[in-house]
Amino acid sequence: MAFNRLNHNVLGELRPRFKLKINHDPELALENVAENLKRDKFVAGDRDRHLLFVRTPKHLQHYWSPVMTVRIEQEEYDDYTTVSCLIGPKQTVWTLFIFMYAMIFLGSTFAGIYGLVKYLNYDDMGWLWVIPTGIICTISIFFVSKFGQNKGRDQMLYLVSFIYHALDEITEVERLED
Repeated sequence: MAFNRLNHNVLGELRPRFKLKINHDPELALENVAENLKRDKFVAGDRDRHLLFVRTPKHLQHYWSPVMTVRIEQEEYDDYTTVSCLIGPKQTVWTLFIFMYAMIFLGSTFAGIYGLVKYLNYDDMGWLWVIPTGIICTISIFFVSKFGQNKGRDQMLYLVSFIYHALDEITEVERLED
């Protein structure tokens, strides 16, 4: 689901992002959202200096539950405050997928080079199967991640709704297009 684009059919987007514009002090906006985190029983989160990590509570989480990172800051040359939101899987899930992509890429690359060398020197095609296998594995991991994104879609929409409503309590919220 592409939140901040005119074309909402971006197939490859695994970590949707969007920006909001508010006319309010960033620190007060962060405090207000942090207070709303405590009041809403369907949302949990942590606050860092200029970041909020908003997620579903432990008892409602599943493997594919999303986490939204919210950064609220005053732009240097603008007269408004920007709220940047990034939605993705939990860090452990994200790290696992990046690790799998890296291992498949590295394994396919080196085994493919070895297979091409053996083919060119000895006419042995035994290792060339690694290249299409790596491509098939990469595509299958991509579709598994899209399945997980669809499984966590309702929770993702609730997190987006929470941010909109929490900010709308203090000021008017406007969507920024990238």
